[in-house]
Amino acid sequence: MGLLDGADAVLFDLDDTLLDYSTARDAGIRAWVEHVDVARHPADAVRVWRELEERHFRRYSQGEVSFDEQRRARLRAFWPHLSEAANAELDQAFAAYFAHTEAAWSPAPGAVETVQALARRMPVGVLTNGHAELQARKLRVLGLAEVPLFASSELPAPKPDVRAYEAACTELGSARWRTVMVGDDLTNDVEGALLAGLRAVWFTRGADRTAPAPVISDLRELLV
Repeated sequence: MGLLDGADAVLFDLDDTLLDYSTARDAGIRAWVEHVDVARHPADAVRVWRELEERHFRRYSQGEVSFDEQRRARLRAFWPHLSEAANAELDQAFAAYFAHTEAAWSPAPGAVETVQALARRMPVGVLTNGHAELQARKLRVLGLAEVPLFASSELPAPKPDVRAYEAACTELGSARWRTVMVGDDLTNDVEGALLAGLRAVWFTRGADRTAPAPVISDLRELLV
């Protein structure tokens, strides 16, 4: 029995599901730090940046700060000499880092072929917590610009709020109980989807197979 049997539509997460975001982010921060501060250990820089990104992006997702403000907050904490910097200087510094990250964007193995194959069978969309303009750019890089995008910046609420899944399902024209959410985040893509009445598939590596939803380590498993 296939994972999508009985499904009318599929929603994919974007970062670390269709796009290998973490690998690109880590490569970007290493390249940036090596360029501007050779004395800083790259591994330590990656660890600190990951922690800051998680903390401040959560604040953005919860509506505490704007998208640009969460980026600036990361930089102020990461580089002490930027703690009092003006917004323009912070934005310029972030752009320098992000150019390295964007250059490393690449799809997760099997992501593009899986989405394209499923789109020939049923409605497929991308439901992501993030800024719509940036997330659309990622889809263009992946060659998936035609896939409907539902970004939290343009939704009533971010995942795991039930309103995010409801809005995406409505736009796809699919009932929640016949829609499958696929993603790497246990809270946002699995537990939240299940609570909202969707089905879910957890895309992860080395996860506990007693998870509350089917687990896959390769997106192509959805095609079986």
